Amino acid sequence: MKIQVQAPFSVSEPLQNLIEEKIEKVTTIFDRFTSITVFLKDEIQRHHHKENRQVEIQMEAPGHTFFAEAEEETFEKAIATATDKMKRQVRKYKTQLTKHH
Repeated sequence: MKIQVQAPFSVSEPLQNLIEEKIEKVTTIFDRFTSITVFLKDEIQRHHHKENRQVEIQMEAPGHTFFAEAEEETFEKAIATATDKMKRQVRKYKTQLTKHH
């Protein structure tokens, strides 16, 4: 499965590898995803004088769209938080599917 990464800057190879590694763990739980998009945003909050790294993950499966986002001081932390949220959603969805069948 191709992971599409969208960012207003060039994504480094280590960051790209981290994204792929974390998403791979989600796809081991549920393997019917048709598209996966990761959005990276670099926000500077002027009134708080701090930078935030925002990560949004959107994963499409037949009949369902999963979405998770996280905001941390580094992309690595934000990716980890967002993928943890995604894992919970996917596990819950998979449990609901198996209850119906």
